[in-house]
Amino acid sequence: MKKFLVLFLAVLMIGVWCVGVAVAATEAEKRAAIDAGLAYLATTQNAADGYFGSGGTDYLISNTGSALLAFLEEKPNWGANAVAYQAVVDKGINYLLSNAVKVDISSQPAADGDGNGYGVKFYPTAGVNSRDTYVTGIVLPAIASTGTPDKVVTVGPLAGLTYKQVVQNTIDYFAFGQNPDGGWRYYANYGGSDQSTTQWPVIASLYASKMDVTVPAFVKTELAKWVNVIQNANGSAGYTTSTVYGSMNETGALLIMQKFLGWNNSDPKVVAALNYISQNWQLNPNGYEGNVGHPYGMWAIYKGLELSIGLDNMTAIGNLDTNPGDVNNPNHGYNWWENYCEYLVSSQAADGSWAGYSLWPAGLATPWYINILAATEIPGPEPTPEPITMLLLGLGLAGLAGVRRFRK
Repeated sequence: MKKFLVLFLAVLMIGVWCVGVAVAATEAEKRAAIDAGLAYLATTQNAADGYFGSGGTDYLISNTGSALLAFLEEKPNWGANAVAYQAVVDKGINYLLSNAVKVDISSQPAADGDGNGYGVKFYPTAGVNSRDTYVTGIVLPAIASTGTPDKVVTVGPLAGLTYKQVVQNTIDYFAFGQNPDGGWRYYANYGGSDQSTTQWPVIASLYASKMDVTVPAFVKTELAKWVNVIQNANGSAGYTTSTVYGSMNETGALLIMQKFLGWNNSDPKVVAALNYISQNWQLNPNGYEGNVGHPYGMWAIYKGLELSIGLDNMTAIGNLDTNPGDVNNPNHGYNWWENYCEYLVSSQAADGSWAGYSLWPAGLATPWYINILAATEIPGPEPTPEPITMLLLGLGLAGLAGVRRFRK
């Protein structure tokens, strides 16, 4: 009887342990979720115009840029869907290019990388719009990821330009639109910046390197001013210098900016940002704030962590939701990225979508979540030139410093 009781208690304990410990996502489950997500996105594309999802113009363009990046990042895995998905991408890219606008930037010649007097934004109004920077920053990564720099645009106001020229002129627009405080806000030369918006020109600048397009040196110099004032004493980033909310996604964006500027992981400010994310990892979604289950927060944090510490890091981020141990991954055990993957595999809807949250519904959540599951690699910043190179560049660029200060 005693042996039976011991055996019974042992079985009971195993059962409790199995219930209390989540089973992490296997590689096969991640692959299935990605494939289902892409299949879902393909069904949401407008057959006539090529945009994705629904909503106002800002959502349609943002949905399309986000969806196309998800498709393009997974192009090597299209398999039997290659022809169909290429058609999806081509139609979506043409929709984006049809909604581009040329912006006069001749008042700031230092921002004009190709000297043609204009930049490009992706919003179909000639004047300023409160979504200009957001939307354009979401679109550029998709165009830069097509892998076709010499392809010629055949639709819209940019017809005749190559894709590389489109990317160049979009970067020119961002350089033109940078505020005196070093950041960006809703439209070019807004006058004051916010952290949420500022991440998008920075992400766009990183992706522009895929087409060998670089940003002017002054962009990083001025951005450093913003990065140095937006970080709080606890390591987090504020929304503005006077307003604090959405600290998790703003701190993820901060890591992106710090890496763009070339700061290494031993820098005390980078360490502080990583520690803040680690300490608040389990912060539930609440408005603009939160982590797991908050699409905007997760995508910003993913980009920052992938770029700074990588997917295999086991030590920088603790306080995870669960600790299931082995996850059938040859590189590592359970860490921050596997925590994300476990949640995403378990929360995907039967149709392949994710419900999203608040201002970031399925049209944005689904492609962002696909990119997280797919281990999307954010393009790294350009290496810092050697001292002798910096000296030579300094001699050549010294005369441009005053030109940049002439603002609109």
